[in-house]
Amino acid sequence: MENIPKVVPPMDFGIEYLSSTSHGNLRFLLDGEELTANSAIMSFNSPAIKKMTIDEGLTAISVEEFSKGAVHCFLEASYSGKLEKIRRNNFRQVNKLVHKFEVDWLIERCFKYFQSLTEAVKEDDFEDQLYVFEEAMHVMEKLKKRNFVDDVIRKFTSKGRCTQYFVKNYLKDLGSCIFESLGVILEMTSDEEHVLAEIVINDLESNKLCLNQNSRRILENLNFSACPSSHLPVYQKLLEKLENIENPSTDDYRLTFKILKQLNTALHVSKQAMSFVELPNLFHKFQHLKDIPDLDGLLTYLSKSPIISNSYIFCDAVYSWMVEKQQSNGAPFAPIPDTFIEQFANHMSERRWKPLATEYIKHNIFRNLGGFTDKILKNSKMITQNFNRIPATLEYTAMELFSKNHDIKFRFKAPGSVQNCSKDGNCGFILRVTTATNAQDVSNFNIQLITDPSLYPEDIHFHTESVLTNKNIHLAIDITTPENVKKHARPVTWYGKPRFVRSRFWVWGAHCFVTKDEWNAANLPATGVTSPKDANAVIGRHGANAKIRPVIFYFGDN
Repeated sequence: MENIPKVVPPMDFGIEYLSSTSHGNLRFLLDGEELTANSAIMSFNSPAIKKMTIDEGLTAISVEEFSKGAVHCFLEASYSGKLEKIRRNNFRQVNKLVHKFEVDWLIERCFKYFQSLTEAVKEDDFEDQLYVFEEAMHVMEKLKKRNFVDDVIRKFTSKGRCTQYFVKNYLKDLGSCIFESLGVILEMTSDEEHVLAEIVINDLESNKLCLNQNSRRILENLNFSACPSSHLPVYQKLLEKLENIENPSTDDYRLTFKILKQLNTALHVSKQAMSFVELPNLFHKFQHLKDIPDLDGLLTYLSKSPIISNSYIFCDAVYSWMVEKQQSNGAPFAPIPDTFIEQFANHMSERRWKPLATEYIKHNIFRNLGGFTDKILKNSKMITQNFNRIPATLEYTAMELFSKNHDIKFRFKAPGSVQNCSKDGNCGFILRVTTATNAQDVSNFNIQLITDPSLYPEDIHFHTESVLTNKNIHLAIDITTPENVKKHARPVTWYGKPRFVRSRFWVWGAHCFVTKDEWNAANLPATGVTSPKDANAVIGRHGANAKIRPVIFYFGDN
């Protein structure tokens, strides 16, 4: 039996049939006049009209609350499959019509039209800003849909000073703002709370230092989450105004105290955040590399990925990938061809990456790397003898390094004015370790460079004028096994965050700080030890008592 496709709107039924009296068997009743359309065509578009005409047998539908122009726009769109006559002056009614009659494709087209209006809004055009905001609020109130409001918030907050310009104009008379509108504005300004603070200040000055319902609501919603230090004068002025309120109530006192407490807390957190910087070359997930099938795919990924920002990260990625892909007998997955090294070298030149320290390369020559590091050492443009290898002042067991909050100290005189330092103690820097909340969730484990000199102890000091930054240092680890076997400059870039297994055993990617005998003696499971491959004794089984010394390779100006 032949399958005949059903009519699926939007479809061009022929706009000329809309004015045909012989086709117009369905009347749309306006205030004092009517428009006609074909019930079948309208039913194809609208399940609501289909129900009215087929199930209920109606031949007339009341649309008295709508203008003739809006109804005609709706009917023409249903016939032509195009929403061509929608304008700002009829948008609200057309949008309400298509929702009333459940015309899905027209609901979508109305939203797209509205998005075009919000997209066209300028930062300093309050009239257009007000139009899209009020239309969005109307849709949320009458049609119970938030997508229009969400679009306005998204567009306003992405357009520079648009939010600030609109809110300051919209809330000139703060007391008259309705509850729902103020709620949306609170959402819109969540990252620009200083704007709300300025509005409350102006309102207090205009109303003889009296809090109204809306100013109180704004104050109760302030949390100072968006870097309050940059707008501290505004918040200080706000507190001054609150302190000068005439005949303050008990609630006024409580609110002022709450704001003062929250502001002080936020300023402390903000200062702390500015005192530390992330190490961008750490904690990349191995999953980025794991599914790459061959060397060509690996080279393509490493050449294009924004994660790869220096030669050390590139090198670590190849190391980690080759270790993961090695054969069960330890043989390399594939030999590294000369063309791979040549393209790596070309990429270093094009991106102006610093060459690799020979000390970093020469200790990582393994059979399972397929000649990768051997060939780098033979290319003089890819390596340098002029480098800074900066070991931590102490070494740690895995438990000591990963399981508690502490500072790792490094002594280092960076090039430049630091060379002439006359301060007591040692020049250097500190990496602060923040341990995981619990063994199952390591997401908040972190290692950060402390950049606030006031946080440094007496025996070591950091120079803010130093050229050393978080972007020109690279972290690796030296490992000394209980048998006193030295393993230098082991990569950690692509191994995510250290993972606590059980007892006193830790894993950091291919580095497994437990031996097979220790594992068996603790009666732990035989599988799931590490990732990548847990069977690689050559790479990873260091022992729980192995000593780890973090090492920084500085590749800035020398």
